[in-house]
Amino acid sequence: MIHTKHRLFLVPLMLILACAGAFAQANSEVTGIVTDQTGAVVAGAKITLTDPGTGEVHATVSGGTGLYDIPGLNPANYNMKITAKGFEAFAQNGIVVNVSQTARVDVKLTIGAETQTVTVEADALAVQADSNVVSTLIDSQQISEIATENRNFAALAALGLGVSSALPDSNTPTSVASNFTISVNGLRQNHNIWLIDGGEADDRGGAGGMDIMPSQDAIAEFSMLTSNYPPDYGISSGATMSLSLKSGTQKFHGEVWEFNRTPDYDAKDPISHSLTDIHYNIYGFNAGGPVFIPHVYNSDKQKTFFFWNEEWRKILSGAGTSQNATLDSADRPTLGTDLHYKAPAFAANTQLVVPAVPTGSAYATKLAGMGLVPGTAPGTKGGFAVDSAGLPIIPSGLFDPNAVLFLNAGCPNACVMPNPTPGASTPGYNVTNPANPIDVRDDVVRIDHKFSDKLQVLGHYMADQVSQGYAKPELGWNGTNYTSITSTLANPADSAAVKLSGTINPNLLVEASFNYDGNVINIVNSANSQLPSGWAANPVTPSFAVTRNALPAVTFGSPYSTNIDTASAPWHNAARDYEPRWTCPTPWASTP
Repeated sequence: MIHTKHRLFLVPLMLILACAGAFAQANSEVTGIVTDQTGAVVAGAKITLTDPGTGEVHATVSGGTGLYDIPGLNPANYNMKITAKGFEAFAQNGIVVNVSQTARVDVKLTIGAETQTVTVEADALAVQADSNVVSTLIDSQQISEIATENRNFAALAALGLGVSSALPDSNTPTSVASNFTISVNGLRQNHNIWLIDGGEADDRGGAGGMDIMPSQDAIAEFSMLTSNYPPDYGISSGATMSLSLKSGTQKFHGEVWEFNRTPDYDAKDPISHSLTDIHYNIYGFNAGGPVFIPHVYNSDKQKTFFFWNEEWRKILSGAGTSQNATLDSADRPTLGTDLHYKAPAFAANTQLVVPAVPTGSAYATKLAGMGLVPGTAPGTKGGFAVDSAGLPIIPSGLFDPNAVLFLNAGCPNACVMPNPTPGASTPGYNVTNPANPIDVRDDVVRIDHKFSDKLQVLGHYMADQVSQGYAKPELGWNGTNYTSITSTLANPADSAAVKLSGTINPNLLVEASFNYDGNVINIVNSANSQLPSGWAANPVTPSFAVTRNALPAVTFGSPYSTNIDTASAPWHNAARDYEPRWTCPTPWASTP
């Protein structure tokens, strides 16, 4: 793993030294043995494997033991043709090759004229006898038809062998907010790894999750390798979740979809007669096919293919009811104006006394200068004066300018210390049920290009733009009680992979690839969290000066017992991985 953007020079070096190392590409392969009708091996048979959807061709020859192997395959349904001197040609169509699978096709040739061809159809089901990998495959049709919660394909992993799932009933379909609590064979979730077209898409700081979440409708196949997978998949000690994106073919294809959920569709709770206040709207389209210009480029539709998928996810759900004691609007102070204090409605018997402060402090000196004695009740000697209605009068000279600015911050539209809610079940409380909106745009593009029958390239690019709102500062990662300061998480993520496959000779395939995946998290609080105009604070020493433009944390004692805390926003985190890989398999013909 390389975690720096200054290593791009490794790509050409990797191509030159392609046989220097080995690493899994999440590729599939077809292997088998060629014999005659008596069981004797046939050496030197030419095996050609063709993807009829794109015209991509892979070729090899059987070795001295009759064995052949064609690695580096993308998932597809292949047609095979085998020719050998003195034998009738053999053709088998519809060979299903799934992602990260070893498919075996043994062939018996018949002695006869090479111009004659024996054609058979591949079995619909085949046992994977050449690998002891314990795996679970979910194909494109199943992915489209399985009713995953919220169209979050993490739920597909719960269907695997040896899986213990602790996924929630409602799993948010974004990489950062999604839950990936999937234990395989008793291991922790952060032992798992996620691959897309062989490239890593794992959130290294997210405890086993993905750093990007492509549309479920862009996935061709999803395979979970849960046990006994070969050492070239040794990126993790848990399961390897291998996804393959859809690709273009010689024929144009596409689809449009929308998944919509609203309380209008739901039945009411039989006891409370309430509805779940949640709205989902997930919609998009995809298209794939050949890239060609008639009579100019790729007219035979054999070279370049594209697949493009766009999806939008708009989710609106309630954050839950928040009820907190708060400041009566009559008790909001103004500089230069005495305050006639009104006890809060939820604690009407509260008695205001002169506050106790440390002896000798500046505030104690100020109290003494006004003839006020700590602990003294209003209307008595040494206490606050009272008005005609019996309300204590707090002299404006006791107000700290910053405290006045704090208690009026954001007013009148978005007061940080909010006003009581009229008609609240508990008078004097602020009651809210804010929404947490989520907006996602997901882009997926894949290009497949064939330079020749011996050289092909695959490339994909994915990008997620996520904006998620929260009804608390810094996503609620603090002890704030009120929902007056909100925050927004912006989570741009992208991933790219390029894989070059080449055939050096019929017995030797080399591959080189480069994968990038990145995930950025930016958290900002709403504007009312910033310091109001006129705020001034003199540090004890210059080194203690506060430069952050955010209100400080304040705890309100009895009878309120609440907190306001802007936490540490704005907050930024980024993880970017750059990963070169190369494969040069040992030629099968040299294997005993």
